[in-house]
Amino acid sequence: MKKKSARSNKAKAKPAGMIDFRFGEVSYQIDPARRKVYHRWVEVETAKTFLIMGAFNQNQVQSKAV
Repeated sequence: MKKKSARSNKAKAKPAGMIDFRFGEVSYQIDPARRKVYHRWVEVETAKTFLIMGAFNQNQVQSKAV
């Protein structure tokens, strides 16, 4: 019987500081420290990043107010 390597489990783990965020019908990963947005671990184009980060920041402000 083959053992699963520890590395394969780590590859699936989300890097520290990454946040899952749904925008529309799509799930994105946001790295607020770097101000980067990823979809399926591929960086999103700059114009869309600004749009998604704006929605994310607005969502954060609203959740803190409640």
